[in-house]
Amino acid sequence: MKRLTEKDYRWNFIVNSLDYAFFSLGMTLGSIFTLFPVFARNLGASNLELGLIPAIANLGWGIPAIWGAKYAERSPKKLNLVLKVTLGERLPYLFMALISFYLAVPSPRLALYLSILMVGIATFSMGFLGPPWMSMIEKVIDPRRRGTFFAMGNGLGAILGVGGSVIARELLSSYPFPVNFGYVFLTAFVFFMVSFVFLALTREVPDHTLPEDEPIWNYIKNMKNVFLDRHFRNFLIERIITSFMFASSGFITVYLLEKFSLPDESAAVFTAIVLVSQGLSSFLFGPLGDRKGHKLNLLLSKIFYSGAVILAFLSTSPVHAYPVFALMGLVNTTNNVGNMAITLDFVSGKRKELYMGSLYFSIAPFSFVAPLIGGKIADLSGYGVLMVLTGLIGVFGIFYVVKFIVDPRVSNKNN
Repeated sequence: MKRLTEKDYRWNFIVNSLDYAFFSLGMTLGSIFTLFPVFARNLGASNLELGLIPAIANLGWGIPAIWGAKYAERSPKKLNLVLKVTLGERLPYLFMALISFYLAVPSPRLALYLSILMVGIATFSMGFLGPPWMSMIEKVIDPRRRGTFFAMGNGLGAILGVGGSVIARELLSSYPFPVNFGYVFLTAFVFFMVSFVFLALTREVPDHTLPEDEPIWNYIKNMKNVFLDRHFRNFLIERIITSFMFASSGFITVYLLEKFSLPDESAAVFTAIVLVSQGLSSFLFGPLGDRKGHKLNLLLSKIFYSGAVILAFLSTSPVHAYPVFALMGLVNTTNNVGNMAITLDFVSGKRKELYMGSLYFSIAPFSFVAPLIGGKIADLSGYGVLMVLTGLIGVFGIFYVVKFIVDPRVSNKNN
């Protein structure tokens, strides 16, 4: 049976890191957590509607995953499935640019809802592709370097994103609303298509044994077997806690802009700070997790996030926003790298697509309601109260990770 060689592993590491990096750059320019909320606010979005943006995104990233997992199990080459569906992640940004150019001025409410719909299409496509893409990565990347791979893509994307944020700031300040955001979304689409080229260069050996096809409801019923795995179940609960901790993430930028009466282009500066922090820290925390286990990264993400939102609440000067977003860069690195790497560590040698689909599917309802609750809290009690509450959830998450999460990488080494 043909296997990937060390040369293939190195090739895949390079092209998939570049795919990851340029995709991350596109996501930076179309960021749901920094630039898009400002775009939506300028279209007249309420706090509830601002909360709806990450809520829909979180639902999209989770619910379709079980269908993606089922199709991935039946696909000998995961890459073929990924390439077919991934345009659904990328094309919506082209349509958001067109909405900005031609619809935002005459019909701002329609433009708002169509833009949120585009976010939904993009994130539902991402959710469907979560298990197939992760399953492909599990096959084509050397297991000893998974954390380093995720960190490399994350770090390169952040470094490229610094340049992207400079472009975004220039576009936002040089053109009037909404044309400025149209150019930002169009630039994001270009980078998404560059990443597509690198993705298509992946080398993958087809699976020779595939499970029997089964109805989707039977597949969903099999999720109960996943939940019987105590260590994975504890990890799933940790992800739910994290989703409530992140209930304030979509409001931090708007909170600080309003708190200190800052112009919209400050959002691009904040994005640049996040990216510099994220880029530099990726090359530390990825390899560190490969050596010490990625439970450490899950723990650090909660420490950094709690610090960021409490600092945002206590801030008395616009200068204090800089360390807030520097901490958010550390959050992005430790949460993203730790989550993806430890997930693959948990599912190694198991029915991986079912495990990953069950994980994303199960946390989706909580990820959906968390930012909606956050938006309601912001309406009733203000952004400051929301920051403090989510900071306290982060502190609870710290204790949960320490007590209940068993790192499979460390456990396997000890055995």
